[in-house]
Amino acid sequence: MNEAQAGWVAAPDGEPLQLQELLQQLPAFFGLYRGPGHLIEFSTATRLALLDTRGRVGVSLREACPHLHGSSWHDAWDRVFTTGQALHLRETSARARPSDEELFFNLSLLPRRDAKGQVEGVLAFAVDVTELVRTRRAAWTTASWRTERLQAVTAALSEALTPGQVVEVAAREGAIALGAVTSLVVVPSQESEDIFERVAAHGFSPGNLEGWRHFEVSASCPLTDVARTREPCAMGSWTECMERYPRLAELPRELALKGWASVPLVSGGRVFGVLGLGFGDARDFDAAERAFMMTVGRQCAQALDRARLYDEERGARSAAEAASRAKDAFLATVSHELRTPLTSILGWSQMLRQGLLGEDKRQRAVEAIERNARAQRQLIEDLLDISRIANGRLRLEPVPLELGRVVDAALDAVRPTALARELTLDVSVDPDGVPLFGDPDRLQQVVWNLLANAIKFTPPGGRVSVSARARDEGAELVVKDDGEGIPADFLPFLFQRFQQADTGVSRQHGGLGLGLSIVRHLVELHGGTVSAASEGQGQGSTFTVFLPRSRIGTSPGVMRGPKPLEGVTLPRFPELEGQRVLVVDGEPDAREWMSVLLTRVGAHVLTATNVTDAMDEVRRSPPTVLVTDVTLSGEDGYSLLYRLRSLAWDSGGGVPALAVTAAARREDRDRALRAGFSAFVTKPLDAVELLTAVARLAPPIPKQP
Repeated sequence: MNEAQAGWVAAPDGEPLQLQELLQQLPAFFGLYRGPGHLIEFSTATRLALLDTRGRVGVSLREACPHLHGSSWHDAWDRVFTTGQALHLRETSARARPSDEELFFNLSLLPRRDAKGQVEGVLAFAVDVTELVRTRRAAWTTASWRTERLQAVTAALSEALTPGQVVEVAAREGAIALGAVTSLVVVPSQESEDIFERVAAHGFSPGNLEGWRHFEVSASCPLTDVARTREPCAMGSWTECMERYPRLAELPRELALKGWASVPLVSGGRVFGVLGLGFGDARDFDAAERAFMMTVGRQCAQALDRARLYDEERGARSAAEAASRAKDAFLATVSHELRTPLTSILGWSQMLRQGLLGEDKRQRAVEAIERNARAQRQLIEDLLDISRIANGRLRLEPVPLELGRVVDAALDAVRPTALARELTLDVSVDPDGVPLFGDPDRLQQVVWNLLANAIKFTPPGGRVSVSARARDEGAELVVKDDGEGIPADFLPFLFQRFQQADTGVSRQHGGLGLGLSIVRHLVELHGGTVSAASEGQGQGSTFTVFLPRSRIGTSPGVMRGPKPLEGVTLPRFPELEGQRVLVVDGEPDAREWMSVLLTRVGAHVLTATNVTDAMDEVRRSPPTVLVTDVTLSGEDGYSLLYRLRSLAWDSGGGVPALAVTAAARREDRDRALRAGFSAFVTKPLDAVELLTAVARLAPPIPKQP
């Protein structure tokens, strides 16, 4: 024993030190113990007779207090010294001799450390609470006490808003109301209702419940059993506890539990969890006490239900607010993307109309108007495709095809943009061909979107490559660029709708963030997969599409390529020369444009603004082809077709009719064809597309003799 430690025992002159004298006056027990044997250095001899060492110093706790019944008390000192962690026992009990009356006290054991931080002993502090416990237990049997405790539980639960707060209150207030020294709450796991997990505990020290984190509902356990029976389980003696549930032996012995109860938290026929309670004394759980347990459990369950609803409402509100913000951001982006090409179209159009451009600038103005109109059309098509995808209405029209031809068609569409940006386009397609079974137009859309994306994000002078290869189970399409690359944190969101790595007002690249989402959906409709890889910003990116080969035959003789690309040069349509075409449209600009276009290729064009005028034209001179907008003022295009078909065949009843509409859904097309239209085209119209559709309907004109 060193001098500092000896000072705890007696002063050199034999008189007690001032600190010792102060400690002796405390209405509690205070003791200092050294080493793994817990040698007594100091203890207050006049308080808490249970731990009175009768002034003995320098002997071990076991030797000085052999009268402590049971070994768990000595184990508590051992544990604090070994682990270096404090231990607090609330209303624990012990007897000096087995025949003695049970005593209760709150005990705290704290590790003592030397200058190097190593544990050198234990400090003990205890307060006798025997009278308090006895008084409260006597009150437990009264209705007034239970009412008071229930009101306290209800008040505490009313202030808890979240499920986490509720279970903490349930564990703490439930233990106090029912006279337990420890408690814990378990609830069904979010991953599986067959697993319960511990979410709150009261009266346990850290590490006490390491093995009590998860419980299978099917396992025999006092917590999960009551979840199945929905009835409380109360065992008044520890012997009974061990016989029924040996798992309770896993609880620390220093808790000195004498009884256990489990209370199901049930409300509205649903089990929200279980409240487990450990008691420091043996007791008889009569019917009144069991009923009180169920009342407390029901209050806790109702609070959990309210908190769950509150959490769900808060989560739904947060999701709605996030969706509203995303909608606002998307609408702002849509507005920007639609207004940008409109600015060019309106600006150049006004300059042309006012004659402000010289001859050399007029061609540039026309090209700018056409380029921006096509960009706006693509935006609209992407929006329509996303709508079809969201509603599950996007359908494929699969046929045998050659993937190489699809790639070539997409390259023809993007090559002018690549040349303008001084990019190098590398193309590699298997010389033996890459046969597939799919929708050529939709696959061309996939390739075009990937190429357009690569070109957009590759700086001038860069390189974009595309390759198509046959594989054992299908085909592989790879689009690679050496452009800006993709941030690693954005890769997981790359194929989601409305997602762009750069979303600020100063973003460098336009677009709605829909193209890659459409790519993913179209590829998946073909049974394939699409993935993206990038080593980071400035390192380029690689998109890989795998398309499975269908079991349906792909004979070259029946293969079909994608639709012809939109051209800037108007081809000849000899089959339209001399045709009488009636154009019906309520919009003057659109009507005049179609009239001029058809006249340009040699057709004789009649025009009308509504159904009445159109029928007058038919009666005067039946046309050979009818081109009508479906949406007209007054009667619509369907009414016009019905009235037309009611005429005699030679009087116009058999005229082939082309439906023109801005409604681009598949059901709109199906309705038009069922109504009797011969073909269907959607706005905005392309010149070649319109002329091709009319030419297919035009009947042969007899040659003049």
